[in-house]
Amino acid sequence: MKILFDHQIFSFQDYGGVSRIFYELASGIKKTNNEVIIEGRFSNNIFLPKLKKGVIPFLPNLKFPYKNYLVFYLNYFFGEKKVSQADYDLLHVTYFHPYFLNKLKGKPYVVTVYDMIHEIFSKDYKDLRNKTSVYKKEVVTKANQIIAISENTKKDLIKIYKIPADKINVVYLANPLDKITPTFVHGLPKKYILFVGSRIGYDNFEFFIKSISDILRKKKDIFLVCSGGEYFSEAEKNEFTKLGISNKVVYKNFVTDGQSAYIFKKAIIYITPTLYEGFGLQILEAFSMSCPVIASKVSSIPEVAGDAVYYIDPKNADSINESVEMMLKNEKLRSSLVKKGKTQLMRFSWDKTVKETLRVYEKAIAD
Repeated sequence: MKILFDHQIFSFQDYGGVSRIFYELASGIKKTNNEVIIEGRFSNNIFLPKLKKGVIPFLPNLKFPYKNYLVFYLNYFFGEKKVSQADYDLLHVTYFHPYFLNKLKGKPYVVTVYDMIHEIFSKDYKDLRNKTSVYKKEVVTKANQIIAISENTKKDLIKIYKIPADKINVVYLANPLDKITPTFVHGLPKKYILFVGSRIGYDNFEFFIKSISDILRKKKDIFLVCSGGEYFSEAEKNEFTKLGISNKVVYKNFVTDGQSAYIFKKAIIYITPTLYEGFGLQILEAFSMSCPVIASKVSSIPEVAGDAVYYIDPKNADSINESVEMMLKNEKLRSSLVKKGKTQLMRFSWDKTVKETLRVYEKAIAD
């Protein structure tokens, strides 16, 4: 098979989970008897130059609103236009913009759905009120086959879009930090709880920080490290001051996988108090770095994490607070969860992801 990945996610993301997934997929497919072509002439994505030559960065040292949308339209108008050339057996679209639908010339396509966050939470969080859900519905409902990254995502797809179950194929992801060696990161506290993510909306950060603020005030040697997302906003800094913890919360982002691995490895606990998760890649990352995990008992997390995490109710402040207190005090519990995490991690591999994805491609072509 000759498979084409379009440029969307490599335009929209400089670094992130979805582009990382397509990097792993493309790398794995290249090791098989199949051919993979990756579209994208212009990109600031860190993974794309590892997959193809001749990628042109777009103003890499400048940061301004909607920059990645400009990259998308650069590729749309002045890119390689491989979708319309139709020199492939199947297109795997990397995100949900429907620009390609009238260019397929009868070729089948597959789309991966990661979660249904926009559909479920847009009424609660205004930053989710955009065209994504409209575009997504059109692209997903017209696809020859759909990949869902968890049974929970498949269930939500059936419930919200009324898509036939036999058109949706569950293909699990794997550990992004597999075979990665931790690289030293300066400026980390000696003991810290780790939060990874954008800290907005359904990430539930505001509720979480209030829930553990007394622990941070009381335990002078324990800090909270936030990684990923943007630096703290003025509103966040004001909230930290109000809670009396402005000197106990540290922002430490990573540039490389090695740095990400180090931040996980040195944490006492990784906590994800999210209200919804499509899969939970960071949980696998924590498992791989021997970091015990506290996680919300919601959506796909029990499916992916099994009994290898300590579960919380993300809407219950006492549940969050008491779980963090217990994990900090109980070294035996932390060690037990680390061992269980290593066992749970063995359920997932990128080789398995690639093999199951190729089966979906074959199914789509045969339709």
